[in-house]
Amino acid sequence: MVRKYNAHYDEEFDRLMIAGKSESDVIAGSLRILNLILDFNSENKVVNAELLHASEYLKSLNMNVDLLNKITGGSLSYRALRNGYEIVFILEIGEKIVPVSYNVHLPNQKQILVTSS
Repeated sequence: MVRKYNAHYDEEFDRLMIAGKSESDVIAGSLRILNLILDFNSENKVVNAELLHASEYLKSLNMNVDLLNKITGGSLSYRALRNGYEIVFILEIGEKIVPVSYNVHLPNQKQILVTSS
């Protein structure tokens, strides 16, 4: 089944949302990682993603923030990448496709600091 997505930018709260939840999906949980919120269904698939402070994030990537107000559609793509994941907001701006990548780095055992009290 190909998931259908809706893309929306909320300028007032500076949030970029990509929603792919279908009527049959049951949201089993959400995870917030820095400025990214992911919703998972009961099959542990990402069905919704929300990027907080979206214009600031695009500026940090040297991207034109004006494109946020011109979104006509979009989708999500994600893949495991070394010690984490790459989540890509695929934005449709008219006929143009603009990928916005967000990398989530997960610490490995050597990076986890354990201290005693």
